[in-house]
Formats: sequence, C-alpha cells, structure tokens
Amino acid sequence: MRPIVERVERVQRLAVFDAAARCGSFTAAAQELGSTQPSVTRQVRALERTLGVTLFERTANRSRLTEAGEQLAAAVDAGFSSIEWALTALSEQASTLVLASPPGFAQQVIVPVIDELHDALDAVHDHDHDIRLWLYDRDADLDGGDADAMIRIGSGEWRGLESVKLFGETVVPVATQAFADEHGLHAESTAEEVFAAPLLHMDAVDRPWMSWADWLATFGLTLPSGRRRVLHNAYPAVVQQALAGRGVALGWRGVVDQYLSDQLLVIVGPEVATERSYCLAWPEGRRTPAIDVVIEWMQQAHAT
Repeated sequence: MRPIVERVERVQRLAVFDAAARCGSFTAAAQELGSTQPSVTRQVRALERTLGVTLFERTANRSRLTEAGEQLAAAVDAGFSSIEWALTALSEQASTLVLASPPGFAQQVIVPVIDELHDALDAVHDHDHDIRLWLYDRDADLDGGDADAMIRIGSGEWRGLESVKLFGETVVPVATQAFADEHGLHAESTAEEVFAAPLLHMDAVDRPWMSWADWLATFGLTLPSGRRRVLHNAYPAVVQQALAGRGVALGWRGVVDQYLSDQLLVIVGPEVATERSYCLAWPEGRRTPAIDVVIEWMQQAHAT
C-alpha cells in the first residue's frame, strides 16, 4: 500500500484541501465542489487530525494556510497537475487512431475514402475520432514506433503483433493505353513481351513487396544485372511515371484498381498471386474497438 493511502485514509480529502487552499475559504471551496461549508470543514479537520498538523489558520471570513499547509498545498497542486496532464494525454490518445501505411496504399486506398472511415469510427465511439496517418517506407521504419495499427504485407505473422488478413497480394503489369499501343502490349501479352518493354522499378531493399525480378522469376525469366534502370524510392513515384507513359509498372490489385476502373492505366500482361497478404496488424494485446472498425471497413471496402 502506498504511504499516502495509509496516512490520509481517504485520498478525497486531499481534493477538498486543494480546493480550500486555492479558493481561500471553505465556503468558496464548497461551491466549487458542489458540497457544503460544514462538509468541507469536517474533511479538512479530519485531514489535520490524520497528519497531526494544523493546515489553516481560521478567521471569521477567511482561512489562511499555515506554513505546513502551504507545503502540502504546493505538493498536492503539483501532484494533481501531473495527474491531470496524464489523463488529458490518455484521453487524446484514445480519440486518435495512429494508422501506419505504405505511401501507395495510403494514397490509393485510405485517403480517397478517409471521411467514410472517420464517420464509421465516430459512430462507434459517439464522439469525434481523429485519424493520424503515419506513412512508412520500409519495414524498419516501424521499429520502436507508436502506431496503433499498421498496414503490412507478408505472411501475417510478425513478432509482437497480431493481425487480420485484408486481401491477398495479386500483382499485374500496368501502363497507359498509349504506351501499350506503342509497344504492342495488351491484357493477353506474355511475360516475355512485357519484359521487352521499358520497366519502371521501385527500390526493393528492405521492402516486402514483389519486385520486377520476383515477377519475372515466376515465368522463368531473369532480370539482367547489367540492364540499365532507374530505381524509384516510393511506389507513388512509380505510378506517376506509369501515368506519364514512361514504362510498365507493377500494379497491386486493391491499390491500382481505381486507375484501372478510370482507364488511366490498363493491364498489359499476366497477373501473379503470391502467398503474401495485405494485413492490418497491431501490438499484441492492444486490439481496440477502433481497430475492429478499421478491419470491418477495409474488408467491406475491398469486397465492393
């Protein structure tokens, strides 16, 4: 047992004492606390008896702190202020969902419908719920982070994390229709025909996503080590290059679907399904109602 609990008996008496010390009178303290002046007097006297000191010098109209009272008042004020700060921080954290996501997934899947996700969270919690998107580029960026949940791609098994599968990884080569026409590509093109066209690459170091080398390997093809290429450090940059008609990009179903639906990009070769999945993951033992909302919302969004 903490000494404060043993000595004060009723910790609430410290709150009554704090109000009396700040307000300068027992009557004003009673008004602040929604109590009565005799009740405040009894609580303060009980605290004085417990501590064995006089905390107030009482006059007809005011109660002035003694030296001992001033020492205790300063300590109680500091303690209460620290607790109030912590409670405020916890409340703000509870009202904010920190969601980590790769930039491409965030840009194409989350951001376009983030208002709908906000509404779904608000409906469950009956108050405004903020979403803070934390964009991460490589898995190592998540180490030591404080995300409540994160979009990850892989087997669904990560140390210290729980996860739910959202949808599987399916990769298909995409390009603009003009680029496809220029290079004789279409949805039925072979991997060899795709391989002959300019390819847009993303730096694959410390990234779990499929690279062109991985995609080609499924068809028994090898990316020559001497072949000149430009490596982009983020998937949105690869997509922008594809939209500009500068080459063929790998497109992840569920991420580039809107581009395909709007016919800004077209499929120009065979798709490859891997054993990996897009997952929503969170720290073990920290699944919250907000995470449940995100899981349901994302699964429904992909289903439609």
